[in-house]
Amino acid sequence: MDDSRRMILGFTLIFLVMLLFQFYTASNKKKVVPEEPIEKIEAEEKIEKVEENKLPELLTGKDKIVAEDSTKNIKISTKLMDVYLSSRGGVIDSIYLKDYKVMLFSPDRSQALLSTSIITAKTPVSTLPIPFDVKVEDENSDKKVIFSYMLDSVLLSKTYLFKDSTYLVFLECSPESEYLYNISVFDTGEEFSRESYYSGTVYSAGNKPYNIKKGDLFKGSDEDVSGVIEWVGYKTKYFFGGVIPEDYLDEFTLKKSPNAPVVSVRAEYNTRIYFGPLKYPVLASTKKGMENAISFGWPIIRPIAKFIYHFMQFLHRYVKNYGVVIILFVICLVLVLYPLTMHQTKSMGKMKELQPKMQEIRKKFKDDSARMNQEMMKLYRETGFNPFSSCLPMFLQMPIFFSLFQVLNSSIELKGAPFIFWLKDLSIKDPYYILPILTGISMFFQQRIMSPANQDPQQKMMSYMMPIFITFIFLTLPSGLNLYFLTYNILMLVVQTSIQKRAKEVQYG
Repeated sequence: MDDSRRMILGFTLIFLVMLLFQFYTASNKKKVVPEEPIEKIEAEEKIEKVEENKLPELLTGKDKIVAEDSTKNIKISTKLMDVYLSSRGGVIDSIYLKDYKVMLFSPDRSQALLSTSIITAKTPVSTLPIPFDVKVEDENSDKKVIFSYMLDSVLLSKTYLFKDSTYLVFLECSPESEYLYNISVFDTGEEFSRESYYSGTVYSAGNKPYNIKKGDLFKGSDEDVSGVIEWVGYKTKYFFGGVIPEDYLDEFTLKKSPNAPVVSVRAEYNTRIYFGPLKYPVLASTKKGMENAISFGWPIIRPIAKFIYHFMQFLHRYVKNYGVVIILFVICLVLVLYPLTMHQTKSMGKMKELQPKMQEIRKKFKDDSARMNQEMMKLYRETGFNPFSSCLPMFLQMPIFFSLFQVLNSSIELKGAPFIFWLKDLSIKDPYYILPILTGISMFFQQRIMSPANQDPQQKMMSYMMPIFITFIFLTLPSGLNLYFLTYNILMLVVQTSIQKRAKEVQYG
């Protein structure tokens, strides 16, 4: 196989794997982690002395169903978000994230974003019918909403605490029993390609992240997941909503539904709820390991992706335009890979020199493939040429390409980040398809430079088809990815041309 064909095959493999990678989900099955023996306080020591058999009856009494016109809607504003709550059930209906200009809401608008059920007599009973009274306390940066209702001799209450400096919502319920915190599968009203790949339930068990695809939440029966669970919730491509305990959780349930699935988390009467961006430093500061909710790819490439992410954030401290940051990153990458590129270019140049002899062998032994291979191997031994040496650098770079693909495709920092002129958002596709077309053109010229002059018709056809194939793939990819590959191709053209020119000067003096 000559160099041109190997290069085409190499790029084909890279981008076919990238396509498969986009549709691959790390896990779509229920994961169960063995529980670790942890000393627990008996429930009776933490629960108020309430007649357990009485409370479900009181909560489900027909006379307690709240009328629609008695519902009070409350809006709480912090520096980071606007929270919309309802006195009917003391729920959070929706949340508006100010910095990102998006609303988190359940597609089934009759369903709350966050609701609760109290577990009594080993049975969860929803608090949605309760017509809570409302009290709001505003103390500088802290805002508190207190929902309370006296149900015969039992005081039911839910106290929300919101702070200006965090996306965490602190919730304390009464009586001091166990509760189910129900987080609806939410939407943001945004459109992006391959939504099912990025969206779904995500949780950490045994300090390892697991994902359950969004599509699996709308079909089948309910699923219970138990173990030592550090955090759990639902995410879209850029946002996450979940229960974040101080220590750990025992279990959660996926309540599946064709219309409105729910992640139902069993936890203590006081807990923390997160509704905010999938942003690395924000998640890491909320709880260790929570940054793994971001889609950084397969475990084998995740460390590389994290390194690339942090390096790009380092560049962004000094250069505030993420388009320029991507270009600077490519320059650094080309410099680091320069020794491999030089080796590959020299190997491909050697291949071009051997093309006439290789064509002669093919022509002479076209009817005897075994003899043809023997003569080819003899030619390689005599010239000291390794036909696979030009492919090795390409495959060594594949983990870097896949990792960068994940970083540029998943980083919320690129959401709404402009570059120049028509490129107003590097996280979405180029609206005029200029970058993918230029990427295909740059790849065409790169192949022309590295291909031998006496290409056979099949090779020449592939040299035209491959750039078209790449252009087609890149049409719907984020413009940040297109900018990376375009810049990389241009720089590689310059580097390869320079190496070839220098080699000719040495050869001919």
